[in-house]
Amino acid sequence: MNNPGPSSGAASNDGDEDMTTVASSLNEGPPQSEGTEPELSDRNSGVTSTRSLVGSILHYPVENGRRYCGTGPDAYFMPNDDMEQTRLNIVHSMYLYLLDGRLTLTPLTPKPERILDVGTGTGEWAIGMAEQHPEAEVTGVDLSAIQPNAVPSNVFFEVDDAEQEWTFGTQFDLIHVRNLAGSFRSWDHVYRESFRHLKPGAYLEIIECDHVAPPQNVDPNSHIILFVSAMREASEKAGRFWGIAHMKRERLEAAGFRVVESRLFSVPIGTWPVDPAQKTIGKLWLISMLEGLEAASLRLLTRELDWKPEDVRDLCQKVKVELKEGGLHISTPV
Repeated sequence: MNNPGPSSGAASNDGDEDMTTVASSLNEGPPQSEGTEPELSDRNSGVTSTRSLVGSILHYPVENGRRYCGTGPDAYFMPNDDMEQTRLNIVHSMYLYLLDGRLTLTPLTPKPERILDVGTGTGEWAIGMAEQHPEAEVTGVDLSAIQPNAVPSNVFFEVDDAEQEWTFGTQFDLIHVRNLAGSFRSWDHVYRESFRHLKPGAYLEIIECDHVAPPQNVDPNSHIILFVSAMREASEKAGRFWGIAHMKRERLEAAGFRVVESRLFSVPIGTWPVDPAQKTIGKLWLISMLEGLEAASLRLLTRELDWKPEDVRDLCQKVKVELKEGGLHISTPV
């Protein structure tokens, strides 16, 4: 894929690919003896997880003026402060416009029982699904407890790490993953755990943007290209690549998915499109990118490439100027 942009794919407990990839699987599931169920720890009628959401025991450190969910050389690189939460809500709105108001592209059963949102962030997607499907139990998991308290009675938020073994005591009709590039060392682990926790015929939906692909129609000596190059190098050094290599069909198939469908969307950056709907999408995406430059790069570039915080912010400011230039018509693959 070329520029950063949303791509959607679905894998049916058969898989995969690209910025917005819906991997949908006719999940036949792993081989089983007749009369037995898949081995899921603590199987019961409810949802249990590795960790409960207990806000009082969570400590969020502040680093270079931004708040994060952890510390250490392997801690998650994106902040969880108010600025980032606002950006996440803007991104959610952009996706609603992009997908014509739909929350998912999967052919979900009319009455799903259980839905899982991995990396739920502020929980907007999970809340929306709970409102659309009041009969379903919707669970959102994240490293940060930043979700609202006033939510539908059928939505539950938990602090959990998807890189660890999943211990949900149930299987899901849909597992949703959006914009988590750079989050995991092993996407293969996430795919295997997703497959293990999907009902036969259920879906894994992955929506992703290719942030580190060189954008087209941009001066190769621009600050945009410098930013993309630095982020590629830093994320590779961190072992958590910020691109979409994890969206490859064969990786989903290796996890057990048999049917992998992929859709590619081109999302404009800015208000240059003539079409009113595309103009709105472009405006929202531009705002999210302007707010996301520092959020994505500050910890990663200072930690992995030893940049000074002021140098990161200076580059981000120069990229903002270039992105806001009226004559720059670029899009992001999703």
